[in-house]
Amino acid sequence: MKRRLLHTMTAAVVILAGATVAGAPAMASDAPGFVCNLNQNTWLRTDPHGFVLRTLSGGRGFRWHGQAIDDGYSVWIYGHGAEAPGQDGWIPAVNANC
Repeated sequence: MKRRLLHTMTAAVVILAGATVAGAPAMASDAPGFVCNLNQNTWLRTDPHGFVLRTLSGGRGFRWHGQAIDDGYSVWIYGHGAEAPGQDGWIPAVNANC
């Protein structure tokens, strides 16, 4: 009887923990901008053609802060990816569907 009660209590704790995580809101930056979707993996850079800060995953969100540069070769947009809302940088505009 004690063993069955222990299993029931363990299952209840696991279910409650999962429900709490599922109900928690997603963390997002409150920075102004437009939310885009990355259409491929891309590098977040310090500036256009600059040092790579991190790789952003395709299919994830990218918050574009409205700044863009056309360097004569391509258009770059400034913002941050869903993986790191506190780290802004530049990506090629062709890698995002805005």
